[in-house]
Amino acid sequence: MEENGLDINLLIEKYEHMRALGRKIYFDADEFAMLAEYYSAEGNNDEAEELINEGLKIHPGSPDLMLLKAKMLVYSEMYEDALDYMEWISDDGGVDLSLLKIESLLHLGKHAEVDRLINSTLKQELPIDDLYFFITELGFMFNDVDLFDRAISFLEESTKINDSNSDVIVDLAYAYEMKGELDKAIEYNNRLLDIDPYSYDGWVNIGKLYSMNEQHDKAVDAFDFALTINEDDVTVLKMKALSLYLNDNLGEAIVLFEECLLKSPDDESVYDSLLEAYAAMEQYDKMMKLIDKREELLGSEGIMARRAFVYINKDDYEHAKELFDQIPESEKETFEYFMLEGELASHDGDFGGAETAYMKAALVSEGNEDVLDRLANISVVQEKYEQAAGYLKELLEIAPDFPTAKSRLAFIRFEIGSKEPFDEIMEQFSDKELIDLLNLITGNENSDFSDYNRAKILTRLNEARENRVLFKNIKY
Repeated sequence: MEENGLDINLLIEKYEHMRALGRKIYFDADEFAMLAEYYSAEGNNDEAEELINEGLKIHPGSPDLMLLKAKMLVYSEMYEDALDYMEWISDDGGVDLSLLKIESLLHLGKHAEVDRLINSTLKQELPIDDLYFFITELGFMFNDVDLFDRAISFLEESTKINDSNSDVIVDLAYAYEMKGELDKAIEYNNRLLDIDPYSYDGWVNIGKLYSMNEQHDKAVDAFDFALTINEDDVTVLKMKALSLYLNDNLGEAIVLFEECLLKSPDDESVYDSLLEAYAAMEQYDKMMKLIDKREELLGSEGIMARRAFVYINKDDYEHAKELFDQIPESEKETFEYFMLEGELASHDGDFGGAETAYMKAALVSEGNEDVLDRLANISVVQEKYEQAAGYLKELLEIAPDFPTAKSRLAFIRFEIGSKEPFDEIMEQFSDKELIDLLNLITGNENSDFSDYNRAKILTRLNEARENRVLFKNIKY
């Protein structure tokens, strides 16, 4: 391998020979730079930094070595020091120095200075290769600091110059995924697979995206392609099983989860997934056998609570309570303990105790969907409607498609009677969902509202809400 007429292999051999003999090392500035870049690419940053510092002692004004020194400062996240040092480097019109300054400014949050530097660089008549390198690196940088809109704008401009750079396409798919625009993320991931149809990571990533987008059939197909490339990857097998489960193919999902367990018997997540699948199929004996197996391999911690939950699934609260009372003291501040305590208290009609238990669970697992769901239900039972609405609103922010959450919030807003909050939740309903809600509220499930437009449906719903408020005022 030669660079600038120099054979890097001979240069490395000479350098390592001199170092082994303890001789004073002398090279030209470009030779020091080549060696430093080689060791940096090999991941040996200490060696690279030593070469840069040694080279600068001999060639203190070398722009190449000074630029490499600035790169090392940025790599070490010493952004202020890097910016100060770069003031001493002459700008030869290239984009490397600009990019290092921009990266440092970005990480320091100095966005106005970033924009000024980007604009001044783009105003130059850059050669097409420099322009491509500049906007592509900007896209990568903005992705690194979670500024996904700006990352997308630069990376999409980059694809207009070169649409086959797989690193750019991967970053575009990532940026759109982080923005929640899954269709665009899938589109770019498909472009990556067009470039490399046998990309293992490409098939795994698109399987994840399809699953997140609730296209579970396509997710299963994508994971199948990945498994033809690497059939021993248990992680992908688990994701395929989960996609089958979410697509209501419970039997096939269970078979795959059981296969995962054979291949990875120490994986706790497989036990949890398989327990959930068995519960959905009401296969309680298999649940108990699986819990026994888990205890045998992984120990008894948390086992009592797991067995108690099986009895709750069977509506056998007496046995569940017996096991709850046997939970060791060391496990009484856990999420599972508080959830079990809440379930048992709720069953006994102790709604205040249940609420307290669920609130403790919420402190252990902040933003947990199941906890928010239970807190909302307990609040409704206690006629704490505003509180229930708060929990459901938080739940919908975390999981917009959580089953029945939107309709329950609508009913609570209806019960409370305040117009603006009621109108706010109504805006989230489709026309069909509004008609279904109107049927339920009016108790006329067979009424035909097909000739109603959205405005008329909302008018009828608000009339029903106002009648409910009037009825409650008369009653109380």
